Amino acid sequence: MDEACDIVVVGAGIAGLVAAITATEGGARVALVDAHAPGGRARTTERDGYWYNIGPHALYLQGHLLRFLSARGLEPKGGVPGASTVRLIRDGTLWPLSASPLDLARTKLLSQRSRVRLLSLMARLGKADTAQWVGRPWAEWLGNEPDDVAGIIQMFVRTGSYVNAPARFDAAAALEQFKLARGGVRYLDRGWQTMVDAMVATFTAAGGQVMSGTTALSVETSGTGAAVTTPDSRLVARAVVLAGLAPEAVMRLTGAAIGGLEHTGRAVGASVLDIALTREHAGLVFGIDEPLYLSPHAPTAQLAPAGAGLVSVMRYTPDDEVMPMEPEAVRRRLDDLAAQAGIRSEDIVHTRYLHHLVVTNGFPAAAAGGLPGRPRTNVLNMPGLYIAGDWVGRRFQLADASSSSGEDAARAALHHIAKHEHVHSS
Repeated sequence: MDEACDIVVVGAGIAGLVAAITATEGGARVALVDAHAPGGRARTTERDGYWYNIGPHALYLQGHLLRFLSARGLEPKGGVPGASTVRLIRDGTLWPLSASPLDLARTKLLSQRSRVRLLSLMARLGKADTAQWVGRPWAEWLGNEPDDVAGIIQMFVRTGSYVNAPARFDAAAALEQFKLARGGVRYLDRGWQTMVDAMVATFTAAGGQVMSGTTALSVETSGTGAAVTTPDSRLVARAVVLAGLAPEAVMRLTGAAIGGLEHTGRAVGASVLDIALTREHAGLVFGIDEPLYLSPHAPTAQLAPAGAGLVSVMRYTPDDEVMPMEPEAVRRRLDDLAAQAGIRSEDIVHTRYLHHLVVTNGFPAAAAGGLPGRPRTNVLNMPGLYIAGDWVGRRFQLADASSSSGEDAARAALHHIAKHEHVHSS
């Protein structure tokens, strides 16, 4: 059976929800299709009063997604993580550190020369012109700095971007994300699911249709429109947006090729251990010579019962890791870091371990031209068919790239429909 609408959005993650809301605001009849419940990697699971995101999630205060939500009265509540207690781990030892000039000037982690250099860099990087670094690898930029300074700057960039690929990550994109992260982040009360639910409610209130449990099998376009084939129906539309899908999934659904993928950054992965605690735990831990991270997400945000805590411990998977660490080995390392940070086994209520978590479907690679070289929403050159996701568009990374490209793809679809209406009316 054929079902007709103006725009079909395939994928109900952040990119798809933004695209669907934008399209309905433009007056289109929109169907939002996903094999699962809305949210994608922004879904949240509740267990005994603890709220688990799919890995540690942070909403960037200066990013596109928060601006999009705020403009529609959907700004989510939460807390901003403090940095009063920060420790760095190097050679298995924890070093206390603060980003304050006084603490940086005193720390024994750095040589005296490196302390001066790091203080100077931290003051200048927020205003740095990054254009000259487009198309050049992040490792080249790091190579200009002393090893101890480079280690700390790499730590900051890795934390803000989740990318652990200095030999391939575009230096301009790395620095831009570093500047964005310095603007602060927010952890969301009851997880990102609250944001997803609010977006779904806004979409459906505007007349949009959510089709959960519906798998898209193929997408085709013609001169008059487009169609999405599912196991039960054929959704006929005037335009289609493929949102939040990996590049391989886009090519499989459409039968079209995306040029230059061999040069782009591949999917970014991480291993995550979430720990629910009977008590609060304070303090951040960042690895310098190991790609590690530990952060208390509750009580910063309401993700645990009153007086309790929720901590995320993560290993950023290296892009060049030839022999991946076994799940048991990674889990032991994350457990060891938690214990070293002061988390006692008797305070643990339960844990959840995700060994291979896809953080983003692709990062801006230097060989592909960084952010300017990423695929556009119309990269498939199929009229009426557009893409969006965390690897699409010239702006932003992570969820902000999904949001930005989702809005752009929806506006392109609306423009395509309006253009053809004008042609037919003429």
